[in-house]
Amino acid sequence: MKKLHQINKLDEMLIYLNSLHPKYIDFNLNRIKRLMKKLDNPEKKLPLVVHIAGTNGKGSTLSFMKHIAEEYGLKVNCYLSPHLIKFNERIVINGQIIADKLLFKMLKEVAIKNNNAKITFFEITTAVAFLVFSKFKSDLCIIETGLGGKLDATNILEKKNIVALTKIGFDHKEFLGRTLRQITLEKCGILKKSTPVVIGQQRSKYVENLILKEAKIKQAPQIKRFCIPKNWKLGLSGDHQYNNAEIAVTVMRTIYKDIKCSTIKKGLYKTQWPGRLQTISNGKLFSERQKITLIDGAHNIDGAIVINDHLKTLNAGKWTIILGMMNNKDVINFIKKIEKQTDMVFLTPIENQINSFSATQLSKKLKRFDFKTMNFNTLEQAISRAPKDKPLLITGSLYLIGKILEKN
Repeated sequence: MKKLHQINKLDEMLIYLNSLHPKYIDFNLNRIKRLMKKLDNPEKKLPLVVHIAGTNGKGSTLSFMKHIAEEYGLKVNCYLSPHLIKFNERIVINGQIIADKLLFKMLKEVAIKNNNAKITFFEITTAVAFLVFSKFKSDLCIIETGLGGKLDATNILEKKNIVALTKIGFDHKEFLGRTLRQITLEKCGILKKSTPVVIGQQRSKYVENLILKEAKIKQAPQIKRFCIPKNWKLGLSGDHQYNNAEIAVTVMRTIYKDIKCSTIKKGLYKTQWPGRLQTISNGKLFSERQKITLIDGAHNIDGAIVINDHLKTLNAGKWTIILGMMNNKDVINFIKKIEKQTDMVFLTPIENQINSFSATQLSKKLKRFDFKTMNFNTLEQAISRAPKDKPLLITGSLYLIGKILEKN
């Protein structure tokens, strides 16, 4: 491992930052608070801030907001995770992904201030994002939590103009809690006194009531969601996206009272967000396919329900599934939700992810199902063997989808 003063490449810097803490995830705001103080608290120098938490739909909601804001003529900075192909995707300055040269410069500046102290990768990169946003001013900053809410590194933000909560469900139970109550309360940790909150439609009345109770306790006024007509066209596929779009529209209408419906409709229609029920019909991996190919980064039960609902609307028959998942995910219950749509499942590890299931491990978990499974060493092998005259779905992880987009 090179020492900090010897590092002069972006990939080397990212490797170095990953080495500063033995745990990838370790909820504790003290480390980032210490670092932000050394940086003169850039998080306190941001313009209008929207803070988003939830289990599913954060990225789509952020993207809807961004496109509406840009259609309105605003400069928008965004912080999101994870990335699909390269880290730069996480930091967006005035609508553009941060350039390598600037990213390296800012990472090094923050790393020097951190001075080899223990800090997680997400904490230090969050510090970088806030420093960048304080230097490159925008009209609006949209900040997405990484994991959870209360102890998420982004929650050092004290000045928020509005908070949004997307759909909450089971995911990352080893960090957020084993019960829906624990997970919901952790997500609600981003609520602040007198800061309005927009609450997305929840799958369970229990979760909705819990959120409302927390909002009341924290004196965070709830903003009633704007209802989007079903004949409004969205740039993202799936009926579930209307819920995410409603959150985004409500947030924008709350902040910008004079925004026109025509502006909102154009923004919603122009919205793009790769890897979410995305249809792929060309590129070197899929050029010979005769039937529809979908990719989706869903990795939890709610995500699988969304996929199942969408596949029903397509009425394309039984699907071949290519599945790759991280080893902390609930494979069995994920597959149960799309079982009726499935013809066979091709299993593959996720390249360069040491914590992904191997094809053999996935195969053992799926023995109870009636459909046929096949193991492959690589994603490319699985795609090449998938029947070209049957619909194909590739899912299970955003990391897997990132590999597809990178290679295609």
